Amino acid sequence: MTVSGRLGFVSRFIRRELAAGELTILGLALSLAVAAMSSVAFFSDRVEKALTTQATQLLAADLVLSGNAAAPDAVRAEAKRRGLQTADNITFPSMVFAGGQATLAQYKAVSAGYPLRGETAVRRADGVEQSGRLQPAPGTAWADARLISRLKLKLGDEIGVGNVQLKLDGVIVREPDGSMDIYNFVPRLMFNSADLPATGLVQEGSRIRWRLLFAGEDRQVADFRGWLRTHTPKGSRLENVEEMRPEIRTGLERARRFLGLTAMLTVALAASAVALVVRRYLQRHWQQVAVLRCLGLGSGEVWGLFVGLFALVGLLAGLLGTLAGFGVQLGLMRLFSGYVGEILPDPGWQPWLIGPLAAQLLLAGLALPPLMAIRDVSPAAVLRNELPPTRQGVIAPALALATLLGLASWQVGEWSLAGWLLVSMLGFLAVSGALALGLVLLMRRLPRGGKVGWRFGIANLARRRWLAVLQIASLSVGLMALLTLTVVRDDLIGAWQRSVPADAPNKFVINIQGNQLDAVRDAFAATGRPQPELAPMARARLIAINEQPVRPASYDDEQARRLAEREFNLSWRADPPPGNQLAAGKWWDADKRAKPQFSVEKGLAKLLGIKLGDTLAFDLAGATYRAKVTSLREVPWDSFRVNFFVIGTPGQFGRQPASWITSFRLEPADEDFANQLVERFPNITVIDVGSILAEVRAMVDKLSRAIEAMFLLALAAGVLVLWASLAATRDERLADVGLMRALGASRKQVRSVVLAELVWLGAVAGLLAALGAMGIGALAAVKLFSLPLLLNWWLPPLGMGAGVLVVTLAGWPLVGKVTRTPPLTVLRAIG
Repeated sequence: MTVSGRLGFVSRFIRRELAAGELTILGLALSLAVAAMSSVAFFSDRVEKALTTQATQLLAADLVLSGNAAAPDAVRAEAKRRGLQTADNITFPSMVFAGGQATLAQYKAVSAGYPLRGETAVRRADGVEQSGRLQPAPGTAWADARLISRLKLKLGDEIGVGNVQLKLDGVIVREPDGSMDIYNFVPRLMFNSADLPATGLVQEGSRIRWRLLFAGEDRQVADFRGWLRTHTPKGSRLENVEEMRPEIRTGLERARRFLGLTAMLTVALAASAVALVVRRYLQRHWQQVAVLRCLGLGSGEVWGLFVGLFALVGLLAGLLGTLAGFGVQLGLMRLFSGYVGEILPDPGWQPWLIGPLAAQLLLAGLALPPLMAIRDVSPAAVLRNELPPTRQGVIAPALALATLLGLASWQVGEWSLAGWLLVSMLGFLAVSGALALGLVLLMRRLPRGGKVGWRFGIANLARRRWLAVLQIASLSVGLMALLTLTVVRDDLIGAWQRSVPADAPNKFVINIQGNQLDAVRDAFAATGRPQPELAPMARARLIAINEQPVRPASYDDEQARRLAEREFNLSWRADPPPGNQLAAGKWWDADKRAKPQFSVEKGLAKLLGIKLGDTLAFDLAGATYRAKVTSLREVPWDSFRVNFFVIGTPGQFGRQPASWITSFRLEPADEDFANQLVERFPNITVIDVGSILAEVRAMVDKLSRAIEAMFLLALAAGVLVLWASLAATRDERLADVGLMRALGASRKQVRSVVLAELVWLGAVAGLLAALGAMGIGALAAVKLFSLPLLLNWWLPPLGMGAGVLVVTLAGWPLVGKVTRTPPLTVLRAIG
């Protein structure tokens, strides 16, 4: 056969296969799988971009260089050369003078263009609130309500800022980066940086923090960040929202993990369904391969013909599935536009590649073993209908699943989560397969009495035990993902939302002296407020780990270097702090509280390389304190309680001079209580973290709504893929129905048999799925999201009920038409 003749033959073969309809079923299943994954990938990418945008708004920029001196001109020139926007934000404490009064305030001098991200809101003299990229004009200033109240100011008054007088032109309502300053308890005054030199406040030794803000396209910012890491001026550092505020970092990490869990469970559904559809298609075409061998084609030519056919189907299904996934998430985003809260950013280019790549990888892994067996089919196989044995086993499908999970983890940036889920899914598949085999073998020993439907339904499962095991295992994986996406999702998101409760503390009180403790408690009791939990606190510096001096330069991680440079707030107590959970080691017993010991926050220990049993040395007011690390704690930073990185025993620091700290909840109508505390105890400082709490709660609520929408999308895709997995095994049921009808069974008896088989399949698969969902939920809560252990004991009965319902509804239409068709027609169709 000539080359043109072979090409014509291949073209006719492909057209005939496409027209036959069976490749349409495979393409539909593959498209559904790709659509399920790409839709989640698109939505994940858009939510992730919105998440990043919200985080940059908390910095008022994409990147911030912070230092104790102005940034060198070379840094500004490099930023300009790369096309980045820049703005200045200069903060320092100083006195404000007005009407013969003075008070300490936090000054903030900003340049034109501030803020680069987010919006500033200010109220003018006419009462109108304006918002946008606003900054005071030269010669004017804006003050917050605390400063105006303390100095009894009104808009239009003159205020003294160093050597100049500025006109009060607005009341600060909101600053995008105001919540990121832990010292925002001080009244604030904002003015234009053009007025800063005339104030005369910038002197040698002044406590000024110079922040240079940068903003631009993602790639520009990323490249500039890399350049800046190697050109950071001495005494300066890069700031980002996650490192500045640990409670916001916790929210970001949990959000990313929720998105990753959704995307990868959808991958598991896709792989399970496509494997069954591929199996069905190839099992029905062994005789066609033998016919092609009889016509003179070699084994390699036949193999190449089917490989090309599958590659074409994968390409088309990948493109169609990707477009469908984009359309589904676009429609869902518009449907939930008011529910999610804002229009999400456009997706990047990476999600567009995931669909076509996933389609090719699925087919390569799941169709490769039977395709390799095509090479062993002899022309004599035209006389029989047997599947030649394959030697590839499950290696190729496992590699395909691992590659797909790698793609999903690359999309959401969680490689550890991908490995965890891969091991869990493969382990669950192996366990569910073994349990399914045991149950099927047990069914063979069950008494065969009772009604015809139940008797023959059990007999059908027991007779084709390997097919039943395959169905139960694949259905249990699908149902487990659906249960995880519904019931366990509610538990996880509910626990996440409860981690930032409505009554979370919004005030911190520091600098309480030991002789004031009883008086502070009495002040709370006098107003009917709950007794505050007071904790001692002392500043100390980590100087050695296992007698090795701590040198910040020895750490590669930038955050670790900063932690090694700074002083820690040490505390001591007899019992573990509320909400803290021990990750390793043991808390000190009552009889060992006098022995020097340390309990360290788990994240800090990981960054600084501290392990259980290490000896730490701290310098506290000139004295060195050494002790072993006997426990590591997981700290809920987003609880807004008083928490510490390092805690010691009462016997170790009980006589150490210290100040005390507490936190409490104060409603806006009760703000006078904070003023009364300051008036009664002038030495204490009340820190308002309400703006930070509002940002974290808004972030959690908004992301929870977006994640719920994405879970709904994955749930809808999972139901469709589950239906495809049942459709892939319908030939065996059709044969049974045709044979029963030929032997004289009535339509009612046929329906009862099919119903019984589906009910048994659904119940067993649902039970296994519920047990798997319980395990995944518990592991996800504890290991991935640092939430309390979740065990929902309603899952087993709910899983069995859901399995029966879903499998029955999905499988019943597949045989409904057959029961109304003459048996001879059915047997001819499947023969």
